[in-house]
Amino acid sequence: MLKPKKKLLLIDLDGVLVTSSGPNAPIDAGLSPLHGMDTGDCLINSGATIAVLTHRHKTEAEQILKLLKIDLTNIVRCFAAQELWYSAIKYKHTSQTLLKGLRKSLILPLIKDDLGYDPEDIAVIDDRMEILSEMSNKGVGLTLFAPLRTTNSNGQVHLMTFDLLEALRIFENWSQDMSSKTTQHINLKERVVLNNTLLSHSTVITLNRWDYFALIRKISRTLRRYISQYMPTTFRS
Repeated sequence: MLKPKKKLLLIDLDGVLVTSSGPNAPIDAGLSPLHGMDTGDCLINSGATIAVLTHRHKTEAEQILKLLKIDLTNIVRCFAAQELWYSAIKYKHTSQTLLKGLRKSLILPLIKDDLGYDPEDIAVIDDRMEILSEMSNKGVGLTLFAPLRTTNSNGQVHLMTFDLLEALRIFENWSQDMSSKTTQHINLKERVVLNNTLLSHSTVITLNRWDYFALIRKISRTLRRYISQYMPTTFRS
């Protein structure tokens, strides 16, 4: 496959575009957009080549994108848990995945084969530093840390997130700097989101509880906990 001219921006959902009662909380707890109801327009108008990368179930992820008014035809791909598992199997990382879980870096060889992007031509926005560190270690060109925390000021609780437009500008500047071959990491600046604004847009999304893939993930998590607790360290390494 020919190498694409544009660079690719991978965006997480939880903690980056939406928030719930906690990291990866059940989707029926309610979700709110962190950057307003025009998030979709903001991403589309940026002209960036964008894909979503999430640990969420595919159905959940697509419903969240619908909430944000992001048409699937306006992004190159939605990489969810199913794609991470597929990539783990295809590139023979199944045993490590059973031991360590669905690491987002598993998607990199699939992106290389399907879309033609090398890791150095990819940027990632995520709210978990350990994910960004692993992506950097795998050669991803730009990692952007999205802050997500709460503050208490004069008895009022506010949510701290980041400016999506600023993140898109950073990505655009990095994309145009073709001489840059080194891995870069940037902590995005914090901004305040009022909780009442979030609650007014909170949306509950449901998922079929008998979905077989979700059941397999649950069994895998149970297996990992068992191995972590009872198996020797030498076996897990």
